[in-house]
Amino acid sequence: MTTIQELTTPQSMTDIQEFVDYVDSFYGSDDSIYPMMSRETKQPLTQMDIHRATGNYLQMCLDESNELYTWGNGDSLDRERVRDILLYDYNYKFVGE
Repeated sequence: MTTIQELTTPQSMTDIQEFVDYVDSFYGSDDSIYPMMSRETKQPLTQMDIHRATGNYLQMCLDESNELYTWGNGDSLDRERVRDILLYDYNYKFVGE
């Protein structure tokens, strides 16, 4: 299990930014593979929202009562779970949907 202390080291903060960049490369606005945009504003996905959704996901990973979520060091499952948070909690959609 990941602890809050492990997530707040300088190296972990760098790793989280690299993960945000990784998510952005798949769903962001700059030549991404599967671009997303807000259903409400039609604006492209922002790194700020990726950071926020990542924070939500990390909180779920830290919750000892929630055994379904574990931090995989920024792997593809982590990316897909953050994607789902963006789709369902932040009201994003894929461009062209």
